[in-house]
Amino acid sequence: MAETFINKTIETNLRFLKPGIQKQQYSETVTKVIKACLEDQSLNKINSLKSLLPAIDEVVLKESPICGYLMYILADSCRKCNLYEDSIQFGNQSLHIREILYGGESNEVCICLDLLALSMLENNQYDKSSKVFIKSFKGKAEGGYTTFSQLVLDILKYIQQTNEQQKLQKQQQFQLHQQQYIKPTAKTLLPTTPSQSQSSTAISVSPSLSPSSSSSSSLSNISSSNGTTSSFNNGNVSTSPSRAHLPLQSRVSSSQCIMQTPIDILINTLNQCNVCLTALYYESLKDTSNQSQERTTEIRKALISISLEQSKLQQNEKKYLNAIQTYQEILTILNNSGLKEEKLIYEALINTFAKIDKYEQVKNTIELFIQMGIKSYKVPSIDVASVLWFSGKVLEEQSDRTSPSKLCDLVDALRYYLCTFKISREIGGVTIGEESTAVAQKKIREKIETILYNNRPLKPEEVLILVDGMIRSTTTEFLLNGSKSQNWLLKYVYPDFMAEDALREKFDTLPSKSGFLFKMNGLMKSWKTRWFSLERDVLFYYKYNNDPKPQGELMILEIKSIEILPKDKKFKPYIHCFQLVHPKHTLLLAAESEDSMKEWVGILTKAKQYWEDWSNISLNL
Repeated sequence: MAETFINKTIETNLRFLKPGIQKQQYSETVTKVIKACLEDQSLNKINSLKSLLPAIDEVVLKESPICGYLMYILADSCRKCNLYEDSIQFGNQSLHIREILYGGESNEVCICLDLLALSMLENNQYDKSSKVFIKSFKGKAEGGYTTFSQLVLDILKYIQQTNEQQKLQKQQQFQLHQQQYIKPTAKTLLPTTPSQSQSSTAISVSPSLSPSSSSSSSLSNISSSNGTTSSFNNGNVSTSPSRAHLPLQSRVSSSQCIMQTPIDILINTLNQCNVCLTALYYESLKDTSNQSQERTTEIRKALISISLEQSKLQQNEKKYLNAIQTYQEILTILNNSGLKEEKLIYEALINTFAKIDKYEQVKNTIELFIQMGIKSYKVPSIDVASVLWFSGKVLEEQSDRTSPSKLCDLVDALRYYLCTFKISREIGGVTIGEESTAVAQKKIREKIETILYNNRPLKPEEVLILVDGMIRSTTTEFLLNGSKSQNWLLKYVYPDFMAEDALREKFDTLPSKSGFLFKMNGLMKSWKTRWFSLERDVLFYYKYNNDPKPQGELMILEIKSIEILPKDKKFKPYIHCFQLVHPKHTLLLAAESEDSMKEWVGILTKAKQYWEDWSNISLNL
């Protein structure tokens, strides 16, 4: 097999033969290089390969496949022997050659970038490693050089390598910190002679492996004749002095410029990979062929996997708002697809909102979650029951905290538990986690009974009767419709005074509006500008905005009708008029525009209907 590879390499690189070089000399040199490349990893292998650099430079052109391959093997060998600076130097030269031979977006370049990213990572150059990895990821994704599932595996491996390197770096820093506090002995205080110092250096670093050695010098000649090396800088190949030749002070100061932590850089890496995949996803959606649809599905799976890893890192770093943004972006892509992953992401998003006490966002997201469940799954079904059970549990926990709508939260939790229980009965049982259907049914029933028992002055046996009545008299459709069932449950769960408190919690969601309207003065038959404000079930009007004392008020439930009036000369100069018919007196009002008039009439009509429904709620089951 080695002979076949050697012969193929000799044949491939023949066109790069330098003028005047004998084919025999060329074949012998390439054979020596390939055999050295195939040896097991060791310092001897590196020395052997370095010693062959002048010979290969003599027989072939600088930008040839054999030179690119040799630099790659040297880079890989140096990395495995912890010679990271040399590894990066050789890797950059291999990259330079491959870009010339195959193009900057080729698979060969991506392979070299992967090696460079790993060498930089193991050299604690997290930011540079990230940029190289991202370029490789984009090249492979856009070029189609691998599957999207493999790209996910590449990401997972890179995360693992970053975490391991960070742990190793911390251990090294700790050991260094400990050494600084070791008391110096008499032996360490003795002055060292130059010969002793040189001897020590020779033991720690072999001269032939040093970047400034003659072998490395011949390496540099392959890519440049002015003593510089091709290096990866900010994701692009550029020519710059080797970092190994910089003064120690310069190397330290450059590392101190990195402000981001390794985890921050890793999160950004995943984000950039997601940006790349998102662009490919939307592009793939435009093609409706079967093959493209399969590709779209694969990209979507990869996006979900990488997004979940990104959000996990953000959660660990307590970057909750960033994690929320990540969840929301992937939900936009999933768009109520009903996939198992969508359910998991909704749950993670809701839990994150709850973790940072974003109570209103918790409720809003739960509503979206339930809408997704109803749209995507069959009702009744185990999947819908699972969504409702989770939502009820979150809101029950939220009602125990400092949520400003804790009373309503508990009522909504009860709604969802009742739905779950009824669905369980309809489909023959549901499961909760590892529990059996029988245990789950009992657990849901206990949740319902506990909420009623803790909030109504009832005996245990009375609670049982109430629960049976609620289950018997309600439907899943009624309970899922919050606008219909929530007020009914408010009165059902709480005593009257607590139900009123719960209603006040809903102030922001109740019909309300304020603004200037023109009011017809009954005696003078003239128009006056007044500030109107609908607050809960009362419409107040004031002489001006911020007036502490209202000039009048109307109870919404006492209004008999709300009517838009036809245009009439007697209403001049206003044409957008409506009236509120009241048993004692009728208010004739006008708005500046038709839209404003219709908005006022709509809000007042909605308020009238709302408070009529509230007052007509009966607790008789």
